[in-house]
Amino acid sequence: MLSSLILVGAACGDDGNTSATETSTSTTETPTSTDPTTTTTTTDDPTTTTTIDETTTTTSTDPTTTDPTTSTTTGVMPGDCAAPADDADEDGDAIANKDDNCRCDANPNQLDFDGNSVGNVCDEPLKFTIADGAPPEFNALQSQATASQFIAMCQFPVTLVATGGQIEVTLDDVGTGRVFAASVNMADTPQLECDIPLIVNVKLVIKSLVITGPEPFAVTFPFTVPDHDSGTITGLMSAIHNIVVNAILDVQESSNEGIAMPGESPLMDVPGSFPAGTVTVDNATGQVTVDFDDDGHTVFQQETMGGLQITLSGLTGKLRLRQ
Repeated sequence: MLSSLILVGAACGDDGNTSATETSTSTTETPTSTDPTTTTTTTDDPTTTTTIDETTTTTSTDPTTTDPTTSTTTGVMPGDCAAPADDADEDGDAIANKDDNCRCDANPNQLDFDGNSVGNVCDEPLKFTIADGAPPEFNALQSQATASQFIAMCQFPVTLVATGGQIEVTLDDVGTGRVFAASVNMADTPQLECDIPLIVNVKLVIKSLVITGPEPFAVTFPFTVPDHDSGTITGLMSAIHNIVVNAILDVQESSNEGIAMPGESPLMDVPGSFPAGTVTVDNATGQVTVDFDDDGHTVFQQETMGGLQITLSGLTGKLRLRQ
């Protein structure tokens, strides 16, 4: 029961050619032997030199094979294939391999948002991990908590202040981005108070609040190619972003221990969701901003065993992280 209350507030080509040469005796060194592991031993007889070639391994590299994780040309990154930089068109996008920044996934527009010479469609996700900007302008998400039992009800504001985390963004070649709130860390709240006359008065603090996303890149947002080329893209999320909440609810005072027992209780893997917000990615500053402006969205709702229903509704504010 305590856990439920807490959560609601909180939600608030290598062939390996190996050659071994047996011991041999010669009066003349072989000029083609350059193996660095060859050991030469000279006996007391100045006219006799004994050369012992230890087992060596020689690796030959096919010049037409390109390691998919390393390249001196464009378009070869983890996830892409190792097509050679030739005049062929491996992915059929009308761009020759030698000029293609993503050779095995068709990308005729050759969009490359971060300018690293690897096309969006086979590049790594953009990752933003540092909270950037101070409340109230950024990283202070406002919500309203409601606790009700029968006809009795109390309301109290909850401010969730982001301190860091990881938001990831992927972009395609035609105008669709995907956003994933892998994790968002929140600061401990100040003391919150809920008072339902004649039923319960509770003073509590939400600690160690971490919100994670269980579904990577399930939410899309549109962008235009001109905005992409300018270095700043903006689009409205296509759907809510599902989240899972973990936190500690510290009930510091309670007038009814049958409904809310004083002490710390963990919130474990509580489901909820962010409302659909507007996503802005700025390449020049290395920032991502998610602007929430929904007073009616239910972030989380749960009923305690004592019959107290807790609802966190509405979410407004700008969550901004940087690389």
